Amino acid sequence: MNYHLFIVDEISLKYHLEYNFVGTGKSNTTFDIEIWKDIARLKHGDKIVFYVQNLKKFYGFFEVVFYPFFDPNHYLQPYTMPFLKIKKSNGQINEIKLQYRALIRPYFVFQNGIDEFELVDILPQSSTDVLWSILYRKLKGARGCSPLFENEFNIIFQKISQINNNQILSSQFFTFQNGQILPIRNGFQYNGLTNGLTTIQQNIKQDILNGNYRESHLHALLIPYLNQQPYIKWLGNEVYCGAGTQKMDILTIDSQNVFNIFEVKKDEISSGITLQIEKYINWLKHRFQCFNNNAYQPIVVGEMIRGFHKLRNRINEFQQFNNMQISLPILYIEYEINQQNNTIDFYQYNYLNNQRRLIWSI
Repeated sequence: MNYHLFIVDEISLKYHLEYNFVGTGKSNTTFDIEIWKDIARLKHGDKIVFYVQNLKKFYGFFEVVFYPFFDPNHYLQPYTMPFLKIKKSNGQINEIKLQYRALIRPYFVFQNGIDEFELVDILPQSSTDVLWSILYRKLKGARGCSPLFENEFNIIFQKISQINNNQILSSQFFTFQNGQILPIRNGFQYNGLTNGLTTIQQNIKQDILNGNYRESHLHALLIPYLNQQPYIKWLGNEVYCGAGTQKMDILTIDSQNVFNIFEVKKDEISSGITLQIEKYINWLKHRFQCFNNNAYQPIVVGEMIRGFHKLRNRINEFQQFNNMQISLPILYIEYEINQQNNTIDFYQYNYLNNQRRLIWSI
């Protein structure tokens, strides 16, 4: 199960609640894979927290009931969906169109939100209880849908429940008015497009097959695939891990509570990647106060390395990293575009015995 923070304003939250959907987007209607890969991690059963930026408050909680989709029409029956207005650092207002969407339903809904200062800025005694994902997002900004760790969601849930005296609202539909979530008898039926995930993923795959792709296409291809694997408990993409807002491409937590740290490159793996991975592992260890080296699995994904000397240099770098014993040994995965079978194939390359085996074919 994944947990997500959506940035909204008072008007867009009203529509989200009345129509039972969430959305993120940008200021024009063309498809943007950078935004899509954020919402592509949503799946049935995931939990949603809202942050109302003009009120500086957090509200909850809702549950995803349908895979994400792209609705370029930006229309809700019987009304046109208003833009989400985002104030940029230079004072200009961006009108964000929320075309990247998923359907939701009430989970445990509370009337009142919690102030950002009380939730985030008053730091707890333990560093493990600091809401780092939200703090780092504030430093970086400009991201409408961010991943939350399970413990972060639980902290937000507990605090919002407390300020509402544990009183859960009962309804299938809600609205937002005067800074509160209120139950209503009838909402609106969402009548937009809802079948976009399969089509979009096919288009992304086709772009890769045609050679017309960026690194983000590989991220967007892998995120839903990994998300569907039964051994994956949690998945986040572009996970912030430091005040400098460094980001892990994809991070998963599996059923054995191992952090799988994916570094995904479009091209051949270049030198220095292990320095990046070392920083990520050290951050995770201190973030979760878990210093068991076997709890961290670095996974490097890239195009097949051509050339004996380049391959030997990368293997030497991997082995030098492994010798530090700060994590499990690096898993190295090479991908190939298979035009004959119309697939993107991923091979685990065992660099200790020079063996390759197919592990994913998407």
